[in-house]
Amino acid sequence: MLTLSKENIKLQASAQNKEDAIQQVGKLLVQSGYMQADYVASMLRREQVANTYLGNGIAIPHGLPDDRTLIHQTGIAVLQLPAGVEWNAGEAVRLVVGIAAKSDEHLEILANLTHVLGDEAAIQQMATTTEPFEIIRRLTQPSASSSGPASEPDLAHAVEVELPPGAGLHARPATVLVNLAKEFQSEIRVRYGQQTANAKSLISLLKLGVEGGQTMQLMADGADATELH
Repeated sequence: MLTLSKENIKLQASAQNKEDAIQQVGKLLVQSGYMQADYVASMLRREQVANTYLGNGIAIPHGLPDDRTLIHQTGIAVLQLPAGVEWNAGEAVRLVVGIAAKSDEHLEILANLTHVLGDEAAIQQMATTTEPFEIIRRLTQPSASSSGPASEPDLAHAVEVELPPGAGLHARPATVLVNLAKEFQSEIRVRYGQQTANAKSLISLLKLGVEGGQTMQLMADGADATELH
């Protein structure tokens, strides 16, 4: 299980802009020995490739896959910005969760984040608390009700997909899948074990916590469902 210590949380911080926020959370990861300083630049470049704003005041900056050699071990850090910082136009971020991931250990954290995204009270608490344990608890100790997406009936057409080892369904590949699913008129779901998720929703997919080497099932029902194959 991936751990989060209070030394990797910076409370009551402020940032001039998105780049400043990424540099601050990156510094926490470097100071903890999770990654080399050059990986911070990779985190900044990654932001130019794809948006890491997760929603509801939370962003998850991380580096480019080609720069994983700069990571010593998987770890996360949290920068709390009570006053917020503009991430993109119209998007204010108050919690910056920096990720240095060599493999899939961070998927549990991402899954836990998705469970609080719809809980405005929980986000408000994490964004303003002066107790680092509150953030640690929310991100590493999900409530019993946060067991994952509920199971739904299978759809008419399905195909199995096996993920490569070490390449789980984290933010980047999940975003790619969402964009592909949105090209279909049909309803597209993903089944992983007893859980199902809406393939057109990033938050729904991340709740699954699919690790590399695992098999999931893509399902479709609708006018163009047969094109899923």
